[in-house]
Amino acid sequence: MRTTWKYVTVLALLLICVGVASAEAIGRPAFQRVWQRTDLPVQQGVAGYSWVWGPEPFTPALSEAHVEGQGGRRDVQYFDKSRMEINDPNADPNAPWFVTNGLLANELIQSKVQVGFNKFIPLGPANIAIAGDPDNRFPTYASLVRIFNTPVGYQQGTHITSVLLPEGSGEFPQYANILDTEIVHSEKGFGIPFAFWEYLHRTGTVYENGRYIPKQQLFDWLFVTGYPTTDAFWTKVKVGGVEKDVMFQAFERRILTYTPSNAAAFRVEMGNVGRHYYQWRYIDPFADGVKAIITVPARGDTPPNVRSPLLVQGFEDGSAFEARIGVRLKNKANSVDIAKEFTDVIRADAGVAGPFETTLNFATPAADTPATLEVFSNSPRDGSETILDSIDVVVKGGS
Repeated sequence: MRTTWKYVTVLALLLICVGVASAEAIGRPAFQRVWQRTDLPVQQGVAGYSWVWGPEPFTPALSEAHVEGQGGRRDVQYFDKSRMEINDPNADPNAPWFVTNGLLANELIQSKVQVGFNKFIPLGPANIAIAGDPDNRFPTYASLVRIFNTPVGYQQGTHITSVLLPEGSGEFPQYANILDTEIVHSEKGFGIPFAFWEYLHRTGTVYENGRYIPKQQLFDWLFVTGYPTTDAFWTKVKVGGVEKDVMFQAFERRILTYTPSNAAAFRVEMGNVGRHYYQWRYIDPFADGVKAIITVPARGDTPPNVRSPLLVQGFEDGSAFEARIGVRLKNKANSVDIAKEFTDVIRADAGVAGPFETTLNFATPAADTPATLEVFSNSPRDGSETILDSIDVVVKGGS
């Protein structure tokens, strides 16, 4: 009982930190089935491995933007370790890939929110620590962009000793001769060390068809993690206030960590990518009362040059009436509208943030024209406008 209450206390503190609701019901039968297979045994204390998804979802089922989905949406739900998704609700619900596992690590590293199989909307850098305590400053997801999709070229038999530093790299020679750091497999040019490859192929007790079954493959590793997108590196992070050596590797869907000082069953763990992603997408952009953020065209040290047609993308915090916002390009000299459109925010739920997109079409001015690009909402009571975000731009003139 003492261990249970300690866990509940820690979980409650984490929920307060990220500002989202506590335990939610699993929102779809297919999500329930996938979660139960690996994580019900963990919850009930009959498994010798750590959480694959997490003890429970921390959001209700949401309806996020997805171009190829029904009505331009798909059902999702967030867990500590990842996000479950249903891309095609008309497919066979018992098929292995009916529920998919979000490419959240990719989105966090590349600072782009996926809203379709081949469609993305940029968001700010994910300056969130990939492992350890929330106040760790490095490595963050954003900092991994320099090693993302850039194989070192490790050969099998090589040992991981390289340390990723904020600037440059270093070495941990003490890990040069242990089995866990030895490259035993390669995928997409990236070497996977023994500790991670063994973890991806673990067996244990799973829950299927109403009973526990021992000695089963826990999961299809491509389904859970996807392919590697970085090589493995060492870093130092604080865990519970204590600095530890941690080896990590990014995959499309997850981050794996190896902490040699942990107990054997917990030396390899999955990072809290689901929580980190939710914080990056739904909380951090709207800190300090921000109501919306224009991400395309991108802000810079000088106003960006724009032409017609002008693609405008961004995110709104969920407060605009009936998810309807205006997008306007206005001449700075005389405040005359150059172009204006209204568009809907694709909210995941009522009052929840979502992305928006529209295209402004306008005549090319004779000369370069300083302008302001604004996102605004109208009051349902009196029609008054509230500017949600704005950036200065230069409308390019001439032919």
